[in-house]
Amino acid sequence: MENIIMSPLKTLLHNTPQEWSDATQNTAYLLTGTDHDHPPEWIKAHYGDAFPEIECFQNYGMNDLVAKRADRLLANGGFKRIIPMAEADVLRAAWLRERHGLTGIRPEDAVYMRDKFLMKQCAAAAGVPVAEFRKVRNAFELLDFADAVGFPLVLKPISGKGSAETFILNSETELDSLLSTGIFAGIDREPDMLAEAFVDGIQLRVDGYYSQGVCRFMSAAQYIGSHIDFLHGGFMSSTILDAHSELSREVIGFTRNLLEKVLPFGPDGLFHVELWQRPDGKLVLGEAAQRLGGGSVSQGNRASFGVDFTMAAVRAFCGFEPHDWPQMEALQKQLAGQTTISPQVGVLTKVPQSAPFDWVLDYTHAPAGRRYQAMRHTNGEIATFIVSGATSDQVEERLRTCVDWFYANTEWSDE
Repeated sequence: MENIIMSPLKTLLHNTPQEWSDATQNTAYLLTGTDHDHPPEWIKAHYGDAFPEIECFQNYGMNDLVAKRADRLLANGGFKRIIPMAEADVLRAAWLRERHGLTGIRPEDAVYMRDKFLMKQCAAAAGVPVAEFRKVRNAFELLDFADAVGFPLVLKPISGKGSAETFILNSETELDSLLSTGIFAGIDREPDMLAEAFVDGIQLRVDGYYSQGVCRFMSAAQYIGSHIDFLHGGFMSSTILDAHSELSREVIGFTRNLLEKVLPFGPDGLFHVELWQRPDGKLVLGEAAQRLGGGSVSQGNRASFGVDFTMAAVRAFCGFEPHDWPQMEALQKQLAGQTTISPQVGVLTKVPQSAPFDWVLDYTHAPAGRRYQAMRHTNGEIATFIVSGATSDQVEERLRTCVDWFYANTEWSDE
């Protein structure tokens, strides 16, 4: 085996064993997660034909034994590449490459794809528009920033993920409420947080991958709803933009400049970039990550373009010849979108098994009969829909129809 793939369980399950086998050609050692529904025995039984060796870890994203095991495997020799699939592994993989002399992005560059302060410093220095921002380490620095930019403002961890511990503060009253929780005083070390001026406008995302220094796939989408609303019990949707549209071309041009000329992204990697378009049309960087987009980003793109860019990326990262696809305008088959719905707090007693709309391309849901908690990160959705439509407006309307239908046909209990 030449490759080590580091992947959270959720990312692994997005593709079938056969799809992973086709992408890796059975050349990869898999380090992944496990949960109540997918114990190690289940994972090895279902994915064993795709991966000659599989090791599973509880609490994968926060488990440093993943790094220790990968380090031991690489020390024994034989592996040429380490392939991270998610945020938790970007720096782990970079440190492992440096320790073992593997090709790929190293820690001094990878940190720009995790540390949002360094990322925005780098972008701003290169003339990329960013919201006003400041690193804040205590309540006084946050108060000074609020005095300087006013409300609303955003506060988030510098190297956070999944929108966890991200706050939109609309007033001094909301700021006081947050400070009363001890967000700075209540921990044993001085935290690094990022404060930003709030950007008014529409939120967009761009997803895809590079291999051998070439952009192989890049698509743009517009969000409906916000990450914060989703994290607190709502929904979040996105519609794939028409690749021929002026907005799509502008957003993709912005992203290519960012990844190819500004940030030390490197020649290979998945990416997920978030940005805003202000009411005056100006694009503003939100953040960039060297990983697969969350939710059903990959599935939504597959519905729109007819290809699986995630598996194509894995194939290329494993050392095989990249797919030679046409330009995005020619590749796009239809407009599509996806929505994810977060759980309520309680027991899900009833959930519909299928959706009654012929334009729903895929519908998945969590099982009934279980107690669910509020999400800590934006990756704990209880239902997902992929839909198609003739126009972006129709896709958005259908996504909202799915959300309303799901809410009307599920039942919850506090018991």
